[in-house]
Amino acid sequence: MKVITIYGSKSDLPFMEPARQYFAEHQVEAEEVVYSAHRDLPELLAYLRKLEEDGTKAVLLCVAGLSAALPGVVVMNTQLPVIGVPVPCGPLNGIDALLAISQLPGGVPATTVGLHKKTPLNAAMAAHRIIRLAE
Repeated sequence: MKVITIYGSKSDLPFMEPARQYFAEHQVEAEEVVYSAHRDLPELLAYLRKLEEDGTKAVLLCVAGLSAALPGVVVMNTQLPVIGVPVPCGPLNGIDALLAISQLPGGVPATTVGLHKKTPLNAAMAAHRIIRLAE
């Protein structure tokens, strides 16, 4: 089982460096891809279909700022667990992203982590705990 981090934008990659370090230190298999829910929707959906078809076992970290549509789109197109990771950016410094993820409607079971300087680490640790359940 592994962690797949899906970014809504390449500009979010530096934000998640603490998560990368955590995965390396704890020998967690991890991969990263960039697909915007707005600009790359067909490619994102094809990627998620392939994960399902291949029977991939993973926890998905969906890193998104501003409108943060990515976690909701992803969770509606996979059966894998999804953790939304809000990015502190834009005029509201990530509050809009946090609310967009945490206020998803019933039947859209994405979880989220808080919005602070340890957000990437908390996301990595939460994903790792889920993975350990499968061991």
